[in-house]
Amino acid sequence: MADTKVYQYQLTIKWGTKLIKGLETTGFSNKPNFDDVLLKEDEGNAVKEFIDCDTEMKIAGKTLARDGSASGTHEDFETLRIASAAGAQVAFVYGRMTQGAQQVTGYGWLTAWDEDGGSEKKMGGWSGAITAKKGSLTYGVQA
Repeated sequence: MADTKVYQYQLTIKWGTKLIKGLETTGFSNKPNFDDVLLKEDEGNAVKEFIDCDTEMKIAGKTLARDGSASGTHEDFETLRIASAAGAQVAFVYGRMTQGAQQVTGYGWLTAWDEDGGSEKKMGGWSGAITAKKGSLTYGVQA
């Protein structure tokens, strides 16, 4: 297995000046919204018209408790919890981080948060969701 590449994450989140990577799982959900439109030229038959999309990403990862030397470079339960409690707006890049790979970029809000860990919270898991801001998504290719 040493010759097999394992992609640990497919989502990079930027919260202020901080980057959150190393997520264990990510999920992408895109739900198009339509409205029924009745026009004279359609002879009274309702036609679906695309309005926008609701986009949500589910995220999960692991974190270790910070010590004094890691306070400037490492996010843990407390700092990630603060971001979620504030409904922080974040920028994100979803997709493989390799040249030529398809990616979705945009802005959104942390809209859910859950964490678990041992009694001393030395290491544990966290999960959450990001709801994308309508109109902020861009579909493209990694340069």
